[in-house]
Amino acid sequence: MADMNLPQNNGKRKVQPPRIDLTPMVDLGFLLITFFIFTTTMAQPKTMEVNMPFKPAGANTSFAEECTITLIPTKEHAMIYYHGAFNEDSTLHLAKQKEIREVLLAKQKAAAALPAGFSADAHQLHVIIKPNDDCNYEDVVTLLDEMNILQVPFYALDEITDTEKEWIANN
Repeated sequence: MADMNLPQNNGKRKVQPPRIDLTPMVDLGFLLITFFIFTTTMAQPKTMEVNMPFKPAGANTSFAEECTITLIPTKEHAMIYYHGAFNEDSTLHLAKQKEIREVLLAKQKAAAALPAGFSADAHQLHVIIKPNDDCNYEDVVTLLDEMNILQVPFYALDEITDTEKEWIANN
């Protein structure tokens, strides 16, 4: 910014205190801000990919009951689980979220110890996750993380049935 020195009316210049022009400093500040914005790496979102297969209406998915466990996350980070397919004689077990890894490891060992007459897929753990209406989203994500940690090859998210809801409410 240029200043012009104009003479005063008596012919003498009035001496003013020195002045610092901050325009270049502001320009430099904006250049630095622009530089840092363009060179900063934004945080990448951390997501887990869940591939859900297409299930036509009326299709029934089969699974080996001996190697299957169904997990139902409920309120207060509790998990209800049962082995095999659900029926009136199923025994519901209650476990805290911290204990579910031990339950899955025990079921994984039991599936691996099945007799040789079972298929190769039957010797691996199958997990069905059925979130209850009162569970937290965090509980479902934690269970999906456990599936990745334990390298469970077969797991699925399914809807909890009305029969299971009634059974849980009564027991």
